Amino acid sequence: MGITFRYIADIALEPSELGECQCCERAAAVSYNYRGEIVDPSAAANSKLAEEEPEIYAACAGCINAGLVRKSDYEIADIQKLINRFASDKQDAVKQYHRIPHIPLMMQGEDWPLCCGDWCEFIGVPTDYNESVRVVSQHQFWDRRPVEPHWDFELKPESLREICIFRCLSCRKTYFIWQPT
Repeated sequence: MGITFRYIADIALEPSELGECQCCERAAAVSYNYRGEIVDPSAAANSKLAEEEPEIYAACAGCINAGLVRKSDYEIADIQKLINRFASDKQDAVKQYHRIPHIPLMMQGEDWPLCCGDWCEFIGVPTDYNESVRVVSQHQFWDRRPVEPHWDFELKPESLREICIFRCLSCRKTYFIWQPT
């Protein structure tokens, strides 16, 4: 389990290139990609701006984990079917989902494995193309649910970021998502 974020291994964290946190605006805080909005504009560093334009694209771990920001409604609607089907505590799953920055890159819509009733931890991407070929035999394929891979060729993506590997925090089973470009 990650220390900075419960569902992202610290080794898999990717800081945002968008600059400082758009909620607290602390220059010293590392920010992460986060598409959403500021929950309470009065808690933001620039409350007037947060009230007029609550939408954000970068937030620090402090603001994300404290619940000062939340993901957009369309993203929650997109992931709600997963929550309804696999989460043991649906309200907590939504709450926890707001505490996951946009790591990894989900190019074809939000998807994140759930196992044993809880979100899995994102542990990274293959380190090289040889490892990407082994992913299929070492991890369960996930496409909005556990499924068997539907291809009969080696998994050699255009970018290694297309393949995301996750681990259940309870049973330690691993999954992968492949979202080709």
